[in-house]
Amino acid sequence: MGGGEVPKGFPQPNPTISYWQLPPHAIANHRTTPVLPTSTTFDYVIIGSGVSGAAVAYKLLSGNPSLSVLMLEARTAASGASGRNGGHCRAGWWLNFKEYATAFGEDEALKFEQLEEQNVQDIADFVREHKVNCDFQDVETADAYYTARGWAEVLEVIRYREEVRKRRQDVQSSIKRNVWHGQAAREHLGLPNVLGAVTYPAHTQNPYLLVCRMLELSLEKGLNLQTTTPALAVKPVPDEGTAKWEVHTHRGTVQGKRVILATNAYTNALHRGISETGFLTPSRSQVTAIRPRADLSNHPARYKSVGVNDRGSGDYFMMRAPGLKGEGDILYGGGRSISKTREMGVTDDSTVNAEIAAYLKHAAADVIGREAWGDHSVEIRDWSGITCYTPDTFPLVGEIPGEKGLWASVGMNGHGMAMAFRSAEALVSMMTTGDEPDWFPKSFRIGRAWTKPKVDLHPEQWL
Repeated sequence: MGGGEVPKGFPQPNPTISYWQLPPHAIANHRTTPVLPTSTTFDYVIIGSGVSGAAVAYKLLSGNPSLSVLMLEARTAASGASGRNGGHCRAGWWLNFKEYATAFGEDEALKFEQLEEQNVQDIADFVREHKVNCDFQDVETADAYYTARGWAEVLEVIRYREEVRKRRQDVQSSIKRNVWHGQAAREHLGLPNVLGAVTYPAHTQNPYLLVCRMLELSLEKGLNLQTTTPALAVKPVPDEGTAKWEVHTHRGTVQGKRVILATNAYTNALHRGISETGFLTPSRSQVTAIRPRADLSNHPARYKSVGVNDRGSGDYFMMRAPGLKGEGDILYGGGRSISKTREMGVTDDSTVNAEIAAYLKHAAADVIGREAWGDHSVEIRDWSGITCYTPDTFPLVGEIPGEKGLWASVGMNGHGMAMAFRSAEALVSMMTTGDEPDWFPKSFRIGRAWTKPKVDLHPEQWL
């Protein structure tokens, strides 16, 4: 990464390589200009090249290609959490609907549900419109339950949502969900110990290739991307010129009329004011890729993605479909409960937690079923990524209070593929028109980090 030792809380220069990043994308080490453009005042400087930063750049330049936009990435392109997740793209937080309605009100819970569902649809539309080669698959996803208490709780959420929908005919879910009980669930999913499950349409993909394609399209529209150029400080420009903000890097200082923090788990290191609120908590998440030697080509979960919701581990998995590179590989993530600290506060993705890695491999076989799995498996790869959590599970989106021209879309709670694309659209609307979209949840507003709302939904429950 350059510039000597990495300051605490900033991205590590040599992270683990995720399953998705092999081989590296053509723009992995892209620098639009060999020299950092320190003499230009950009309309926008975006810090971070994950799904949030890539979506903001794409939406800005699609709306106005004449804009000058600079993006700084600390490491290689899309090397943060967006290129390291489990490959799921699904609207899975309907499970929290009752919690959200209680904490924020019914209207906000409905707004969030619509945002999440539309976000997933928007990504699908983006992939199809631009013919993105990212292994995008339409699948059935399942929320699977293993305890009587957990299953009873989700059935209560379903009952509550149905009661709300009957009263609110003007706001309906666009996704049909099917409920499977007992033996029917076990047969449908092929998971021997499941007590119940809820299934609905979703997608799987290579998230790294998706984000890199967003960046490529923005590069075609004039984006200046500078990889391996970590932002070390963001400061207001002292004089009254055109530039309002300057961003310091080890290669020099750049200036912009507006700066956007798309820095997720690394935001605390870059912005002291946000750090002092204590609202953002980074955490290390982990995934393993493993392949059973047994033939699972006819297994009922072959074309599904699954959330294992109430085993206390926050586990999830999917199988790579026929015809894809790595056909038959199982990507299994979660296991944070194995760690005494739940990996909270960790910003080092250059290594993995060995105990979690061992757990994930055994858990994959246990969930699929030892009889179906067989006696042996091939261990392919372990990797980690740094995710970012908020007390109420929603991101911080908007202009930072008292710092005109400094914007952020951060704190995606490990659920960026269902929130970040629409959050970017809302942010771009705010920056370019001054208006907050009607569909944007008020509970996403960034100012709440400073007002200390009395809402704590214990985000570790949803990991």
